[in-house]
Amino acid sequence: MISKKITMLFIILVLFACGRKESNDLFRQPVVGVIQNNQVPVLIKTIAEGEVRIEYKSTDESAGRFTEWEKLSENYDNTTNLILTDLNPNTEYNYRVEFEDGNYSKWFKFKTFPEQGVAGKFNFIFSACLREKYMGFNIFEKIEQSSPSFVALLGDQMYSDYDGNLNELERYLNNDSIRQAMVDEGEIVLDDITVLGAFRNKYNRVYGANFQNMASSIPLMAIWDDHDYGRDNSDGTYPYKKEARKVFKENFPDYSFVDEDGGIYYKFSIADVDFFVLDTRWYRSPMQNEDGELKTMLGSEQLEWLLNELKNSKAKFKIVFSSVPSNDYGGDTSSGRDGFDSWMGYTFERNKILSFIDKNQIYGVMIFSGDQHYPSAHILNWKSPLNYVSKTDNSIEYSLENLGTAVFDFSASPLSYRKTTGHPLIPANQENPRFSYEIFRPEWAMPEKVEYNDDIIITSVYGAVEIDTESSPANVSVKFYELNSETSKMVEIYSIKVTY
Repeated sequence: MISKKITMLFIILVLFACGRKESNDLFRQPVVGVIQNNQVPVLIKTIAEGEVRIEYKSTDESAGRFTEWEKLSENYDNTTNLILTDLNPNTEYNYRVEFEDGNYSKWFKFKTFPEQGVAGKFNFIFSACLREKYMGFNIFEKIEQSSPSFVALLGDQMYSDYDGNLNELERYLNNDSIRQAMVDEGEIVLDDITVLGAFRNKYNRVYGANFQNMASSIPLMAIWDDHDYGRDNSDGTYPYKKEARKVFKENFPDYSFVDEDGGIYYKFSIADVDFFVLDTRWYRSPMQNEDGELKTMLGSEQLEWLLNELKNSKAKFKIVFSSVPSNDYGGDTSSGRDGFDSWMGYTFERNKILSFIDKNQIYGVMIFSGDQHYPSAHILNWKSPLNYVSKTDNSIEYSLENLGTAVFDFSASPLSYRKTTGHPLIPANQENPRFSYEIFRPEWAMPEKVEYNDDIIITSVYGAVEIDTESSPANVSVKFYELNSETSKMVEIYSIKVTY
């Protein structure tokens, strides 16, 4: 008798393995990437090999333009990036996919970013932890309604080690009795089962219709964390990281990675704001290692890249995306290992970054992350007294004129999950420079007050960020939202404004 856990694993591995159509069609809706230098990559995934291109035009244009034809191959899971060029800023475009047989997909649309290199206004949503099992609430529709310039997905876009653990695949297949029983019951076809295939099917499961609708119309910025990289609290020793990287690139558009053969870190700009996206998994030392000069989160090359880019940036605000939070409030200690999975376990390297920022008088650095499973905001390196401009029970405003080179840390997650943590604010920490100030969940959402069950999604959390460098003073506003499961509404629970 095969256990339910093993049965579930192999059922998901054979999804989409059969039933291909004779003519080509989209496997799912396209995914729009980050718009840079007046062009944008759009990721296409089809049901079969062949050639495709995109026709696109602005709402003011009558005739369409076309990308180059690109060939789809099963080696890349029938995915490719098509590049739309010569785009105008702040403009809405319609686009559709053309297949080599002359058929077309339906029309999709997206809007370009403000002009690069000049002051502007834009907004984005950030969160992480998107578990397919708890996607009953259509959080993507709520995000679309807020019309963000882009959505920042900060890791755990799927869970490779939950609901069927692909890391156990080889062990299962090496058990002759389990393998043969599953073949006899028609649950698996051995030729189709690989770790690479398991990664692909995990993403297939999470790309539901609501997610696809958002991804085809709002540019996505993505990075991975431990579960979509491969395993809880993963690090640079993870054995399947090359498979993870390959499949990540098959599911998200080309982000012009700094190292095409290594970690997936990169930079982009919107208006006069620079964004730095970190890979906190590929190069990292195991979390149980002793914290010190030899323990790294980013690896030497990525760290040097980040420091140099921050120093050379002329932007008023420098936004850093990290999959794990930078504050000192906790860190995952699961997996039966000592140490902390967040930057709390890598304080030597974190302090090196903060010291560099202070020494070089780099202003306006803000770190945004996921993974923490509750909304929070901290100032990492402030010096007493911590002066604010104004404050209410659910909002606060700071000026960099008072805080100098202070680095802000904002975290928001989960986007779709049952698991939540957090606790009431600890008053004593408000006077401790290690913590500065905290935002935790409202009374109606505290974990001890929530009844867990498998039928409903318990929570959804995201941060909504508005950046305005046209006004004087330039400013960043961060608002945290959480799902009230009793009303099914996203509720603003706290806001922070920072002026330059």
